[in-house]
Amino acid sequence: MKKATSQKETNEVVLVERHGTQKPSIALIYPNDYTSAVSNLGFNAVYTFLSKKGFDCERFVYSKEMRSIEHGRLLSDFDILAFSISFEFDVLNLIDIFRISGIPPLSKERKWKPLVIVGGALTFFNPNVFWSMADIIFHGELEGCEDFFENLRDFWLEGYRGESLLERLKDLNCLSLPSFGKKNVSISGLKDLDRSLAESSILSYKGAFGRRYLVEIERGCTRGCRFCVAGYVYRPARFMSLNEAKKRLENALRYTKKIGLVAATVSDYPYLDDLLEWMKGRVESLSVSSLRLDALTPHLIETLKELGDREITLAPEAGTQRMRDVIYKNISDEDIDAAINYVKDAGLKRVKLYFMYGLPTEKDEDLDGIIEVVKKVKRNRIIPYISLNPFIPKPWTPFEEFQMVEAKELKRRRRYLESNFRKMGVRYKFESVRLSRYQWVISTATKELSYELVNSEEPAGVLKEVEKTWKSNTENWKYVNAARDGLFTLQKKMYLKLNG
Repeated sequence: MKKATSQKETNEVVLVERHGTQKPSIALIYPNDYTSAVSNLGFNAVYTFLSKKGFDCERFVYSKEMRSIEHGRLLSDFDILAFSISFEFDVLNLIDIFRISGIPPLSKERKWKPLVIVGGALTFFNPNVFWSMADIIFHGELEGCEDFFENLRDFWLEGYRGESLLERLKDLNCLSLPSFGKKNVSISGLKDLDRSLAESSILSYKGAFGRRYLVEIERGCTRGCRFCVAGYVYRPARFMSLNEAKKRLENALRYTKKIGLVAATVSDYPYLDDLLEWMKGRVESLSVSSLRLDALTPHLIETLKELGDREITLAPEAGTQRMRDVIYKNISDEDIDAAINYVKDAGLKRVKLYFMYGLPTEKDEDLDGIIEVVKKVKRNRIIPYISLNPFIPKPWTPFEEFQMVEAKELKRRRRYLESNFRKMGVRYKFESVRLSRYQWVISTATKELSYELVNSEEPAGVLKEVEKTWKSNTENWKYVNAARDGLFTLQKKMYLKLNG
């Protein structure tokens, strides 16, 4: 049996001061392992907020005992269970957490004891998969709707519970209340990123990035890649001021010299050169979440190398110009060639490459293009490490109306790429076709599927069965107002007009 993770075992440094005495008591749950939880900035942000506001809050991660990290308490000890969901497969862990804890997963059977709140990235674009489980579904960024938790606390202290409590929260646009039926909801958003809570509040050697302080310097994206759900639901792009970034790093450097900058595209951060220059001599190790190929310069790579970043991650996404135009990646063959030369000239020996396959209109010659990009890297005596994922159509992207390529065909394309990579002797990793198809099912779920998953002894078996014949329908999630501006509609019309 897997042991619950205790605070002592993790050797944590908690960077936020806790004032946890105030009711209602909240179990903050990350339905995955401790390693992932520590590095998830959404989970960190909610913990920071609840701690500063004085809630009696303790953290839980997915385990076979389900005891809190702080004091080993059980979920049944808390008034509210708040789940932070970032990834589709965490839904299965969420269902298992109910069963481990002896708490009914169906909201109508719990009767608000305890009250269950679900938030996180998955609720931005299609919350249907939680419809049978959650009492409250929170849509969007916490900092953009802080009134929710404050109102919840105030009404709770006034004695409101169950349906009467929800009645007083129902007018908040950032909430879905399944027991009250469907309504149009809006994603809450933070306007000023200097007020962001998205930074490490806990440092631990057991975190996914070790004892590294992470801070989000950009939220949203200035680009409009047609496959990227984050690029649409987090619009508009917002940037932390240079002074605020320095202030947070200055504080973090009291505890660790390892820093990670997080953004959809770190190289789009307008103050990046100044921030990197300031970090010289202060930081021992720097990592960045992503870089745009067309934004790389010799100076940028040399600076990152000087600050300890020894491996550059690049995401061509597709191997041919035609395919990159289809997905609106806006990267040319010349950009790829230049980036490879910059990496070589900087003396770096490794590069990570991210690609997708199974994209709309993809042909075998587009797969050959992926192979050619890898060959280019090898010819420059750089070791490529390749990560390949099947394309998954997501809600609120211009590709939302596409059905995912069937498993049999995806496996054929995968085998073709694998055989060529083996001949080249390069390292590669493919995401499972089967699991990718399951991910598509969850991300485009209906309310009926939510009920099936909760009521099954084998939720994974339900996914296995429905995946074979699954067809997504955009009407399922249209009550979530996820498109922040006209770019989504414009791109979708342009693509469908050009490609039928």
